[in-house]
Amino acid sequence: MEIGNHVGDRDLDDAGIVTFLQHCARAGAPVLVHPWDMPGSPRLNRWMAQWLTGMPAETHLSILALVLGGVFDQVPDSLRICFAHGGGSFPFWVGRMDNAWHRRPDLIATSEYPPSHYLSRFSVDSVVFADPALRLLVDTLGADRVMLGSDYPYPLGERPVGSLVRGAPFLTDSERARLLGGNAARFLGRAVASVGGA
Repeated sequence: MEIGNHVGDRDLDDAGIVTFLQHCARAGAPVLVHPWDMPGSPRLNRWMAQWLTGMPAETHLSILALVLGGVFDQVPDSLRICFAHGGGSFPFWVGRMDNAWHRRPDLIATSEYPPSHYLSRFSVDSVVFADPALRLLVDTLGADRVMLGSDYPYPLGERPVGSLVRGAPFLTDSERARLLGGNAARFLGRAVASVGGA
């Protein structure tokens, strides 16, 4: 199923949403989180800034809420959850968040472990458009946690779909196959052998 990254002013660590995610984990229902309803501001009304800065920031905030809101400590690791747009800005700032978790535990050590501990608890898509960004995702999350995305039908999606992954010089053949289909098959609960021609 696909959900937005918040419900009004409630982030993904809201008690009701946590109950929903616990249900998804028990039922084996995979969840895709796509940002929506970015806050309005005259500063974001030019250059598609809500799409170019608002969506990456919203996605980052969603993952942060799952980590620092203690959701990953409350929800079984059977939860399959994926974040659009490469996880927004989250993968780039994991070190900053770990630093803050250790240096200001009075403010943000609200999760059992530092943020980097939870990198294996979620997946992201590959819609990042540049080799260095894709490499960062693979280096940070691992090749098993990045899956092909298109952002279809939205206007800033990758066209043709998969061109970045297919052309990335740093991926091994095995990693490329996982990103192009194997990871999605596992995420969706399908046999990896059924992904032919990836």
